[in-house]
Amino acid sequence: MNKSLLSGGSHYDLLINWDKRLKNEVPFLLDFFSDRLTSESSILSVGCGTGRHLGELSKSYQSSLLGIDLDPTMIAKARMLFPKAEFIVGDFLDPKMIQERTFDAIYSLGNSVGLIAASITSYKPIIKKFSSILEPGGILVFQLLNTMKERNGWSPPRNIQTVDGEYIFLRGFTTTPNFIQPEIVTLFRASSDSDFELMTTGKTNIPRITIHKMKQLLEDAGFIEIALYGDYHKKSFYESSSQDMIFACRQAR
Repeated sequence: MNKSLLSGGSHYDLLINWDKRLKNEVPFLLDFFSDRLTSESSILSVGCGTGRHLGELSKSYQSSLLGIDLDPTMIAKARMLFPKAEFIVGDFLDPKMIQERTFDAIYSLGNSVGLIAASITSYKPIIKKFSSILEPGGILVFQLLNTMKERNGWSPPRNIQTVDGEYIFLRGFTTTPNFIQPEIVTLFRASSDSDFELMTTGKTNIPRITIHKMKQLLEDAGFIEIALYGDYHKKSFYESSSQDMIFACRQAR
């Protein structure tokens, strides 16, 4: 990701409820991969974070698993946790990255595609890069927040107690005509006798894009069998209420 909301992999892993996320997201990926890939297939995770999804996929796919993320602390933790996969630090859109490599499947979750994009015009080179490194018939799965849904305000805080002390993570959103703006604030105290102090704060932009525009970009890049879901249980997408835009498609070339 080119814009970090947190100060590295450790904070990221504390913020995320991984049991819940993996329980929803990994079966969704496996459902698309199981009939189309073999145990020897190559898989790329874009915006892989600390590699949790690749760690789960490595139980079924063991030949070539690669994760890429811009944050070196994320990659360092991923390498430590999941040595069966390969992880690299870099900008996915850098022409020098992932040279002369192709994959049977690519996935990108956790709003990574939106975080890579600086503006609505930035989605086109992302989709084209996906297309250029997928094998013929290769599978692409990626998720975005439903950027057409208005989002304003703060979610309930997430409190995490660790051996070092207590963290509070606050997550909020602001909606503008062109962007969804997620914000994360991290507070920390070493003991119950001390006051919370501001540890990190970050805010970024996810460019708003319509379903029609995204489907057109995918079609122009050679993708077919484009499916859209509103969540990881494959519920239908509704612009006014769905939390996510989840696309699954196949490279035709």
